[in-house]
Amino acid sequence: MPLVAWRHITVSKQQGGLGLKDMVKFQQSLHMKCLWSIARDDNSLWVQVLKAKYLQRTDLWSCNRTTRCTSLWRAIIAVKPLLKDSVKWQLGNGRSCKAVGQPWHEIWMHYSPSNAAQRKLVVADLVAEDGDSWNTHKLIQLFGFHGALYIALNLPQVPKLSQRQDRLIFTAQHNGRFTIKSAYNLLVQKDQRMHNLTHLPADLYKLIWKTRDVLPRARIFLWRAIKEALPVDQVFSSRMSKTPTGCLLCGDLNETVVHVLFKCPLAQQLWRLSQFDLSTAGLPDNMVHLLSFLVKQLEDRQFPTIISIMWNWWKDRCKRVYEGKKVNPQQTLAAASYWTLTLEKASLLHTKYLSHNCHHEQHYQEHVHSSFTCWIDASWTHSGIGGTGAAYILLDKEGQLVHYQLNLMEATSPFHAELLSLKEAFVSVLQMGISQCVFFTDCLLLQSIISGTTEPEAADWMAFNDTMGFMADWIKQPQFYCIHVGREKNQLADNLSKYARTKGICYRGFTFPFFQYPCDVICNDSML
Repeated sequence: MPLVAWRHITVSKQQGGLGLKDMVKFQQSLHMKCLWSIARDDNSLWVQVLKAKYLQRTDLWSCNRTTRCTSLWRAIIAVKPLLKDSVKWQLGNGRSCKAVGQPWHEIWMHYSPSNAAQRKLVVADLVAEDGDSWNTHKLIQLFGFHGALYIALNLPQVPKLSQRQDRLIFTAQHNGRFTIKSAYNLLVQKDQRMHNLTHLPADLYKLIWKTRDVLPRARIFLWRAIKEALPVDQVFSSRMSKTPTGCLLCGDLNETVVHVLFKCPLAQQLWRLSQFDLSTAGLPDNMVHLLSFLVKQLEDRQFPTIISIMWNWWKDRCKRVYEGKKVNPQQTLAAASYWTLTLEKASLLHTKYLSHNCHHEQHYQEHVHSSFTCWIDASWTHSGIGGTGAAYILLDKEGQLVHYQLNLMEATSPFHAELLSLKEAFVSVLQMGISQCVFFTDCLLLQSIISGTTEPEAADWMAFNDTMGFMADWIKQPQFYCIHVGREKNQLADNLSKYARTKGICYRGFTFPFFQYPCDVICNDSML
C-alpha cells in the first residue's frame, strides 16, 4: 500500500516531494512541443504533412480530433487546452498572424473561420491605411454589422504595427521561448494549484536535503517521517478500516511517528542517554512542528547526529518488533555515532583533496618526467577464490626499475582493491624516503576520487574508512599525484597482479624476471 501519493512525490523537494519526473506530464510536454511547432508554422516536413491532412478546412485552435485521426494527432489535440492559455502573438507588421482564431487578442479566440476568405485574413488586413483606425468596410464585409460592432466595442484600440516580423511567444517564459522544461513546469504548477500543494517550510527543506554528513537513506527516512509515511499503527488505522492495536513496544493506544521516535519509553531512554539529553515530554505531536521546534532550539552541527539516531532507532525498533531481536539504546547510539563520525571524516578528507588538488593540478605534468613513477594495479574476482592480487612497479627518474612487488590481500570490491594497491605502493615510497612521485593507475574512478573531481558513492565509504590514515598522509604530500592511463599502457602491472592472484604468491624483487614470463609482457616499451 503506497503511503505517499504519486503527485506528492513528483513535486520538487522545496514543496515536500522527491523531485521525480511525472512521466505523464513529461509526455504531455513533448506533445505540446509538437503543437507549438505547428502553431509557429515551421517548415518541417512533418508539420506540413499534418497541416495538409487535418487543417485544410479549419485552423489549429478551433479544430477537433476526428475518429480516424492518428494517435499522434489525437495526443496533440488533447494538450491544446493546456497550451492555449499560455501562447500569444506579439504583433510586428501583422502579416504573419491570422486575424481570426489566433491568440493575438482574447476576443479573436471566440471566432472560428467560416469561409476561405476569413482563413486567409491577417491582422494587417483589418487595420486602415492610416494605421490608427479599423478598416470598417472589411470588418462589416467579413463579420457582418453586429460582428463588426462587437469588435469595435471590445477592441477599441487598434494594434500598433511596425516593420518587425510577428512572433509567437510562450507567456510562461520571460523570454517568450518555448522549451519542454518550461512546458513541464507549467503543467506541474497547474496541478499544484488544483490540489493546493504547499511548500515545505524552508527550515525543514534545509534540514532534510542540505544537512551535511547524512546518508541518503537517512534523508529518505526523515522525509517519510515528515510525510507521516512510516508504517506505524496510526498511519495504518487512518488508511484502512482496522482496529488500532497500539504501540508494539509499550502498548500505548496511540502509536504515531512522533511516539515511536520520541515519546515511547524506550525512545525516551535513548534520548536521555544521548549527548543531547533531550526531554521529550513537551514535544509537539506533529512531526513537522516537532522538527521545526528542534531547528530553533539546536545548532546546525548537531542535526547529523540527531538524524542518525532517529534512523538507527527506527531500524532497531523494527528488528525488535518484527524479528524479536533485543537491541539496547547503547548499541543504537554507538551505531549512530559510528556513521556520523565516518561521514564527517570522509567529508573533511574530500574537502582537503579538492583544495589540495586544485592548487597543484596545474603543476603535475611538469613533474612526470622529473619524478619517480609508480605503476599500480589490482586483480579482483567476484568469486573471492584466491583473494585479490596487487602489484606495483617503481621506476626512477631515468625510467630504470627500482623494484616491484606482488601481494595478496582481501578486498570487497574492485575499487577497494585498487585503493589498497595504491596505499601499499604509497607506503613503500614513503619508507624509501622518496618525496616526489607520480602514481599511474588504469582505474578512472580511483583517480577521480583522489583528485577530488568525483565524490565517493555510499558503497565506497567503507573502503575509505579502512584507509583513512593513508588518505590523510596523502594530503600532507604536495608532490604526489595520481594520474589515469589506459589499460594498454599499464599492461605489466596488470599482468603481475593477475599472476599474484592466480598463483597465490607474494614477492618483492629488483630485477626481471623472477619467474617464467613472456619477455614481450615484461618489457613494455609503451610504459617505460
